[in-house]
Amino acid sequence: MSLKDIPVHFDSGPGPAGSEPTGMAEALLREVADHLLTVAQGGERQVVELGNLPLSEGDLRLLEERLGRGEVEAKISASGLTEVYETAFHGVWWVKYFDNGDRPAAQQLEIGTVPMILEAHPEDIQASAERFSQLFEEPVRNSH
Repeated sequence: MSLKDIPVHFDSGPGPAGSEPTGMAEALLREVADHLLTVAQGGERQVVELGNLPLSEGDLRLLEERLGRGEVEAKISASGLTEVYETAFHGVWWVKYFDNGDRPAAQQLEIGTVPMILEAHPEDIQASAERFSQLFEEPVRNSH
């Protein structure tokens, strides 16, 4: 056997190429429904990394259509742009992280009360509490 006898397959990156749905979107929607039920019953928040799944462009479009858009959305500018929106299903959030060229670098569905990226970290709250208390220590300046 020589190297010429070994079959070579080229990988075009994550997910199948093409614009047609592959059926993965339907399977993922069932998984999201299970996660939402878990969270509704007091379970831990769930995160589904979309980049780790073999989703075609058609699958992503189908997910966006089926999940819809809700009333809440946010844009975060920290280490690049991040867009978050609640889908038409309360507690199901679509989170898109963008690279410096404004192309989606990662996407996830987060199932929970609020996405982690929107939660204030305890250390940041502590620092703000200390900084806020300084407002009372500084003399009030009269603008007259």
